[in-house]
Amino acid sequence: MTNIRPSSAALSIAFSLAIGAAFSTSAWAGDHTLMVKAKPKPHQQWHEYPTRTVASLDGYQAASIKRNKYGSRLDHREKPTGFFYTIKTDGRWWLIDPEGYRHINRGVVSVGIGTGPAQKKAFDREFGNESTWAKQTVALLRDNGFSGTGSWTSDAAIQRASDGVSYCINWNFMTTFSRGRTQRGSGHVNYPEDCILVFEPEWQEFCERRARENIAAYRNDPNLLGYFFDNELPLKPNMISRFLKLKRSDHGYQAAESFLQQRHGSEATEQDLTQADRNAFDDLVMEKYVGTVARAIRRVDPNHMLLGPRLYSSNTSYHVIGKYVDAFCYNLYGTWTPASKATRLADAIGKPLIVTEYYTKGMDAPGLTNESGAGWCVPTQADRGLFYQNFCLDLLESKICVGWHWFKYQDNDPTDTTKDPSNLNSNKGILNNQYEPYSPLLSRMKELNTQVYSLADYFDQRSLQQQTSK
Repeated sequence: MTNIRPSSAALSIAFSLAIGAAFSTSAWAGDHTLMVKAKPKPHQQWHEYPTRTVASLDGYQAASIKRNKYGSRLDHREKPTGFFYTIKTDGRWWLIDPEGYRHINRGVVSVGIGTGPAQKKAFDREFGNESTWAKQTVALLRDNGFSGTGSWTSDAAIQRASDGVSYCINWNFMTTFSRGRTQRGSGHVNYPEDCILVFEPEWQEFCERRARENIAAYRNDPNLLGYFFDNELPLKPNMISRFLKLKRSDHGYQAAESFLQQRHGSEATEQDLTQADRNAFDDLVMEKYVGTVARAIRRVDPNHMLLGPRLYSSNTSYHVIGKYVDAFCYNLYGTWTPASKATRLADAIGKPLIVTEYYTKGMDAPGLTNESGAGWCVPTQADRGLFYQNFCLDLLESKICVGWHWFKYQDNDPTDTTKDPSNLNSNKGILNNQYEPYSPLLSRMKELNTQVYSLADYFDQRSLQQQTSK
């Protein structure tokens, strides 16, 4: 067990979790749901959402499935390659770990030492040094059934303290290339007219140099799950309209104008564009972005998975993304039960899903207004745990999801004014900004995380029964 001590706030609502657990086992006969209140923003009205939990599943019984150091199941083995990869078997997608065992990645984003004034003070009091923090943090993650970390993590420290905790690296290809021409936004970078700079003459050479100088050092690390390219780029449909709004001297404008004229003549205007034209330009932009980054990485690292840009909201040209990634990553907000949306995306891309961001914010977190960020607001930490189970059960039942990364490790520090607008004054963490765990949330997380493989089997068996009964 970790030495990170429970917060007084967490302890004060532990009783409500116990009541919720008792209610779930006594009142949910069969695969029923309870209702949990939630709202997108604190000032809005509460609405109730049907919510499943592990305890509510009809006929489910946990099975004891042995796991290895990666948190993978040891009862099914595929070809070991020394690195993570994906397969689809019997209708379900799986990650395969370096030793060849089937794996579902349960991760936490931004596992690192807080930089805000309150966080720094608490860190000195609780740990004193990075090594102690890393050891206790790895113990916390493992004790609660997490198998890896997500983007923006202190990877070197965590890896030194662990054996088998997987990690991902976000190389921010476009974000780094575009510095000086972008502005900080809420959770992501804002580009001129929402146009990424794939038509700049230096783009391809930059990607090749960045991969050559940075990625080769990781090519033989078995704990590395894969590479993110960037975060939340503006890859929404109908990109040519935005490119045609750029200055005439911009390479992006010139590329869009040339595309238009090649299709419809030198006197053509935007009104001449058909939907097929607009789709083709979207494909061109995506090819120049995803394809260029993927080829640059593959030249120096043939081993690790390509996870692509961490997509969000409406995007485009999914079939182009599918040509290059091994799994696609999506920051999935705005839905209580995600399987329907996730399945549509997976079908369009043709690859399995890793949800790389999602969370809820408890209105009982002391000193946090919860006005920032995209996650749902719920009344209590216990409700955050109920959401976690409902969300992950839906993903498991879909058969297309091979992992999820909760956003994030630690609450925002409201005294830190250097963060972007999406990371101010909100309860997103599994710990508060004093490094104290939210026990009601983590209890529910642990319950699901430690049973993830028997839950997958349960859904597969139920699906088979439903098919044979038709």
